[in-house]
Amino acid sequence: MGIDAKSVKELREKTGLPMMECKHALEKADGDISLAIDELRKSGAKAEAKLAGRKAEQGLIGSYVSDDGKLGALVSVCCETEPVANNEDFQKFVQDLVAVIGAAKPADRDALLETPMSGGGSVKDGVTELINRLRENISIGGFSLIEADAVVQYVHFDNRKAGMVGLAGGSVADEAVGTLGKDLGMHIVFSVPQCLSRDKLDPEVVAKEKEIRLAAAQNDEKNANKPEEILEKIVEGQVNKFIAGQCFLEQEFIRDDQKRSVEDSVAASGTGVTVTDYCYIATDAESSETETETGEAPPAEVPAEEAPAEEETGKAEGPEESEA
Repeated sequence: MGIDAKSVKELREKTGLPMMECKHALEKADGDISLAIDELRKSGAKAEAKLAGRKAEQGLIGSYVSDDGKLGALVSVCCETEPVANNEDFQKFVQDLVAVIGAAKPADRDALLETPMSGGGSVKDGVTELINRLRENISIGGFSLIEADAVVQYVHFDNRKAGMVGLAGGSVADEAVGTLGKDLGMHIVFSVPQCLSRDKLDPEVVAKEKEIRLAAAQNDEKNANKPEEILEKIVEGQVNKFIAGQCFLEQEFIRDDQKRSVEDSVAASGTGVTVTDYCYIATDAESSETETETGEAPPAEVPAEEAPAEEETGKAEGPEESEA
């Protein structure tokens, strides 16, 4: 049957997809717009399956802090190219998603994917529809929730990495607390600690580091005449320095001219706060798996439905890159 231009226009406005794709879906659905939308969703699942193996190393960070400053959420959404990261639909999805995370507080990635979006459908459905519209591999990376007396975030200017810190004993209404929190978030982005404190560091990581350093010391000709107990003490000092470099509270605070640790600098700040939690989120694959002290939020891969590959249609063009 012939498809009139009005129906094509209506379907295009509802989905944001190219005109010919909308016309093709209407032809399959005999002009029924609701059925045509179902057809487009099916093609979205096929596109998702086809694009799933492609690297998604661009993207954006979504950030949310409650009005009282006691709950914060961060999420990374990854895509393949900068034009898609700058696309209005992509950016709206990221902000809608982080608001949903802040409101629903999903426990893990499976719960997140099944969480309803404000515009209807689940998060999983939203990702599939976005892939169908933009024709790139899109995935939800790491996400994190922190609840504390004061939650402060720092999002880097490129909008691709961010740090968040939870503080006890203060309020974001206190300007000094807010400034300190921002500086701590900046430190997290630039120093990328692996845990809050040394009691949280994986003992196997420490044991492996000690094993490697001890073997290196024993194989060093300069140490040939040194007793084993001396080598042990040398290695112990090296390992202790390694541990301090991994732990947020023990790292040298990048905003402290006196080169004090994060913990000592916070104690000397006069704000009366202590650090209870932190997280680091980024759009690159490895950093998106960063563990926070409240729990781990690994990348949320959207399972692609088994479907035959289709011819790939053109990508939706986003606006030109602008300064963040």
